Amino acid sequence: MVSSLSIFHVAILFGAALLLVIAAASDAQRYRIPNWVCAALLLLFPLFVMTAPGAIEWEQHAMIFGLVLASGFVMFIGNIAGAGDIKLLAVMGLWAGPHLVAVFLVTTAIAGGLLALLMAGLTYIRNLSGTRAVALAKVPIPYGVAISVGGLSMFYMMSQPFLFPS
Repeated sequence: MVSSLSIFHVAILFGAALLLVIAAASDAQRYRIPNWVCAALLLLFPLFVMTAPGAIEWEQHAMIFGLVLASGFVMFIGNIAGAGDIKLLAVMGLWAGPHLVAVFLVTTAIAGGLLALLMAGLTYIRNLSGTRAVALAKVPIPYGVAISVGGLSMFYMMSQPFLFPS
């Protein structure tokens, strides 16, 4: 039997998933990830921990958040990634924690590679059409979409015990 606290726990998980969809849509349309989305994901995490049916080692989750944020800051300084991407990546590292961070990062990297190929293909087709040519190296990639795909796959894994109890 699923308790009402567990139902609230799953509702928080689905709310976080909805926020990831909003982040992906915003990044795909405007190359911007709203700060309020990252802040909402950050604020939902303590509620997720408090309503969990079992113990969540939130200290380890916070450590992963700090490590991803510090690594992201280096990427931002090196002009490798945007600030919105780094904030979203760090907050999703918080949700992933030590147990799912590898799954999250690998899924994000694969989605990012596929997204880069798609953007390169679209740019190539656009360049063939005779309009002003754009160098492939200058094509922006809405990496928030890839981060959201990684996060959604992670949320799917987290929801399995509740959606399909054995």
